Amino acid sequence: MAQSKPDYNIFGDLVKHELRSNQADQFSSDYKNTFCYQLFTILNLSIESVNLCKDFVNFFTLLNTEYNDAATTSASNKYPEFLNFWLNRQFQARNISSNDKASIFQILNTNYHEFGAERKLNDKISIIDETYFNKLNLLYELYKIHNSLKSGIRESCANFIKHFKVNYTSAWKKCFTENDDQFCSALDGFQKLYENSRNSMLTVCSKEGLFFLPQLVPPQSSEKAGGGTENIGNHLILSKINNSTVGLSKITSIKYPKLYELLSLQYSFLLVYYEDEKRCYMMKILREFFLYCNEHRGIYNLLLFYKEFFREFYTKNKVEYDQIYNYCSSSTDIPPKEYCTDYLYCKKELGKHLSTIKDIEEKHFDNETEALHWLISDNASDSIILQLGKDNNILSNITPILVGTTAGGLLILFFLYKFSPFGSWLHKKILKNEETFYNFDEENNQYLCENNSELETNNSNNRKIHIYYNPA
Repeated sequence: MAQSKPDYNIFGDLVKHELRSNQADQFSSDYKNTFCYQLFTILNLSIESVNLCKDFVNFFTLLNTEYNDAATTSASNKYPEFLNFWLNRQFQARNISSNDKASIFQILNTNYHEFGAERKLNDKISIIDETYFNKLNLLYELYKIHNSLKSGIRESCANFIKHFKVNYTSAWKKCFTENDDQFCSALDGFQKLYENSRNSMLTVCSKEGLFFLPQLVPPQSSEKAGGGTENIGNHLILSKINNSTVGLSKITSIKYPKLYELLSLQYSFLLVYYEDEKRCYMMKILREFFLYCNEHRGIYNLLLFYKEFFREFYTKNKVEYDQIYNYCSSSTDIPPKEYCTDYLYCKKELGKHLSTIKDIEEKHFDNETEALHWLISDNASDSIILQLGKDNNILSNITPILVGTTAGGLLILFFLYKFSPFGSWLHKKILKNEETFYNFDEENNQYLCENNSELETNNSNNRKIHIYYNPA
């Protein structure tokens, strides 16, 4: 029977547990674990399965003895849960098949009385769902590294950064991408434990140094505090269509990997451990954001997404962005640093975007100035687009009234003309006027024809020109 969700807070006594685990294969309790041979003799499982069953019985016996007379604490009460995690972890380490797992669980559950585990392990030993097991394993690795450093093992420092980054970053991401508050709470507990013991561990890793861990910010719910709507960025990565995303395409992890990751973490900056690494990440986010804006230029909702990105992420990192711009603008490094390569690309290919975000201020969003309206303009008439886009624009307010009034007037005139006496009267009036104009034109034409001959006669009589000359 698979667990729905495990207890994540089971590593408080990991040092003791690890010690007893190492002793389990050397501890002899054959009189208690003889039932394990049924896996081989009756079920035809491997000797490895038999050995795992025996180690489990030995491990339980050691832990039960360790905590039997100890004062009851939160950590001491969790050893059955840790034992279950240990068993599931051994399945992977020893390559036990799924069918063999089920058989081992069945043998253990039906033989608790053989090693005095009825009251301790009932309903505690089961297959852990892979999703939850992976989270437990991340916490286990973090506590294991922490305990090694705290115990003064100098060799751990060299591997600390490498292993810690992999496990803590992966665990940190899961708090934002998976709905599991208990796991986030357990990870937050580890972060506090690390910070409390960091100074003492620095003496062990004085050369390499130990970094601070950022405070774990719990993921926001789908609804913002105060009943507000969900982030536009979250809608864009989930391809949700609403009034704020119409016209904008989905942001995918393939086309925009860093921007996608930032939005999936609800604008929480990913944990990084070195300055150059952080700057590379920041510039890749900005470059992908500019490319997305460029692709969707001319769509009004882009302005809403731009505002959100600026307020939720850019302003919080503006000081460091300015440092990147200043450094890369004057740097003579050959080859240039990776984040400078992205900066130079943005400056050359996306210069308008870069100059805009450098100079934009919060007041520009509130005043709806022209600073950002080139984003939603497909042509050079930015001033026209600006005027049409303003919320308080007079024309935009009265346009519906003008259109409605005109359409209504035309409709009324049409019905009057087609279905009322007024239409018949108007029709006759128009025909009468047309007839009058026609007769008038005909009379004029007749007049011209009748008088044309007279004109011609007069012209013929006057064809001779007499010139009088009076000589002096």
